[in-house]
Amino acid sequence: MPRTCRIGVLLVTLASVSALFGCAAIAPPRAQVQSLLTPIPEELGEGYSLEEDGTMVYQQPGMKVTVKAVTDEELNAMYPRHSQNGKASTNPYTYGDWKDPELGYTPNRFTVFTVTVHNYTMPKINLNPAEVVLTSDRGHQLKAFLTEAGESQDNPNFEDYYRERMGRTGVEENRFLERMGLVRQTLYVDGKAFKGDVKEGFLAFEPLDPLVKKVRLELRNFVLAYDANDWPADTADLIFPFTRQVEKTTTEKEQ
Repeated sequence: MPRTCRIGVLLVTLASVSALFGCAAIAPPRAQVQSLLTPIPEELGEGYSLEEDGTMVYQQPGMKVTVKAVTDEELNAMYPRHSQNGKASTNPYTYGDWKDPELGYTPNRFTVFTVTVHNYTMPKINLNPAEVVLTSDRGHQLKAFLTEAGESQDNPNFEDYYRERMGRTGVEENRFLERMGLVRQTLYVDGKAFKGDVKEGFLAFEPLDPLVKKVRLELRNFVLAYDANDWPADTADLIFPFTRQVEKTTTEKEQ
């Protein structure tokens, strides 16, 4: 090959490499992305109502159940000390203030609701989180996360989830224990609510598919009464419908 041709090929190659690395060096714009779940009041059935703050209520004589979607921003505000250490943040329900360098924003780690069961005058009632399903308009049926491994073969659990992501150092072990400590304090757990009881906690699911526009939180087989042998005698499926909107706000000028 003539010397002039070799020099030309070399220059083209260097230009290509420079362009390649130049593109790779451009980071995605930093952004804030929120997955917002808003109640659909026109789809609420008999016995349901909607409060001003977005809490949905199911009520009948002697008892009440309330449900509200919780954003990552709200979860981080609830546990600020656990949400301000980048990728090492120990808030078990979010990624804290860490931003994915490839996406340019913080993705959802989970989809979270808070549920409260009030038993005013009934002998005993029960919501079993293993029976709860989040159904989407894309045909997905997500089971609620439970706390410990082995609680249910059909449900995911936080213990396995975080053990799979835990490193081998003592620092990583401490982070795992800190996350699990918060989960045990805050996740809704199975157990009867007797007369006068109030039970409250989170229901957590996998993050929603980006194309999902509507979901229904289904508290299946909610026990309203037990027979003399302590078997469920009256159950109901409590349905809470939401519409979904994903909002993205760019915080740095797009490249």
